[in-house]
Amino acid sequence: MNAPLFPPQYCAPASYSAAMARHGEAVIADGLRFDKRFKSTHRCMIPGNHGTITLTVPVTKPHGAGATWDDAIVSDHGDWWNEHITALESTYGRSPYFEFYADDFRHIICREAAGRKLVDFNADIDRLIRRLLGITTRVEHSHEAVGADRLYRPGSTPIPRYWQVRPTDEATRALISVLDMLFCLGPEALPLLLAHESNT
Repeated sequence: MNAPLFPPQYCAPASYSAAMARHGEAVIADGLRFDKRFKSTHRCMIPGNHGTITLTVPVTKPHGAGATWDDAIVSDHGDWWNEHITALESTYGRSPYFEFYADDFRHIICREAAGRKLVDFNADIDRLIRRLLGITTRVEHSHEAVGADRLYRPGSTPIPRYWQVRPTDEATRALISVLDMLFCLGPEALPLLLAHESNT
């Protein structure tokens, strides 16, 4: 298989979307071996008034030596979906594009997500982000058990400066979710990101 193998992610940083957009085909490794240290599978960050805000999807951790992220189930602990939507509304409610995209995210980040496989939940979010950004990469999902050493490693290209509701420094821009670019820039997000990468 020649298509790059990407890890499953929850609202990944912009570099993930940019790397995927550069390929005609990509595979998401839902069978990535479960490792609780691989936080980005169920966690993302957005900028807040006093530093970054971490949004975590609680999961029922799978057991056994051969467990993969495909075995992790989204938990209903703490009404987390309300916390995530409230945080997004608070951060991006006055951004130019939030009102156009918010309902699409509310349909996925909701009570009904509890009990689903985490990788299926992430896949729905990822498809939505790719559609809104205009990424046309053909993406498939693999359930084959793989280790992290098989994953595609996107470069360390800095994320360009852009208008933000809550401005961040270069290091933080590289870590926060692509949702920040999406809600602030809308359809201009991906062209800016790819143009910047081609010039570095």
